[in-house]
Amino acid sequence: MWIRRFAINHTLPLMKYLLALVLSILPLCQAHACDRDLTGVWKSDNSKSMAYIRENAHIQAKTDAFLDALLGKMTLTFTGSELHVVMPDTRVPVSGKLRPFAGFEEKKPYKVLFCSAAMIVWSAARSFGKEDEATTFNFETPDLVWIYGGSSVPGTPDIHTREYFRRVR
Repeated sequence: MWIRRFAINHTLPLMKYLLALVLSILPLCQAHACDRDLTGVWKSDNSKSMAYIRENAHIQAKTDAFLDALLGKMTLTFTGSELHVVMPDTRVPVSGKLRPFAGFEEKKPYKVLFCSAAMIVWSAARSFGKEDEATTFNFETPDLVWIYGGSSVPGTPDIHTREYFRRVR
């Protein structure tokens, strides 16, 4: 009986101490768990994206021409908690004729949902919408990532492409 009282009286404070220690160290472990970083300016890479698309995606020639005119123009600038997206006005081929494609610019908060050596999953408000969407940066090098170009959005073609982005500063 005295052994049980002794164990309870001495083990409980030790368990509380160990729990407090683990809970205080856990945020430090999470802060250093990821070697990857979004900070900086990322520019769409037309040549790398189109090389992948031409080798791996099965698209029509008109879609190839459209993507070739569009990719390579967008920049994504990440600071600590804000994303600044810039897509300049450009011209794209539609039915064999060059047509204006309205660019856009927006700033919005983002948050990192998951991070590993191979990828960072982050979320921000959908362009031209209010709900958040998650985006996965798949790292090939610390300064080269790709985003999958498929779609689960109704009415949007699912063409299984990649858009590459290079960190430029």
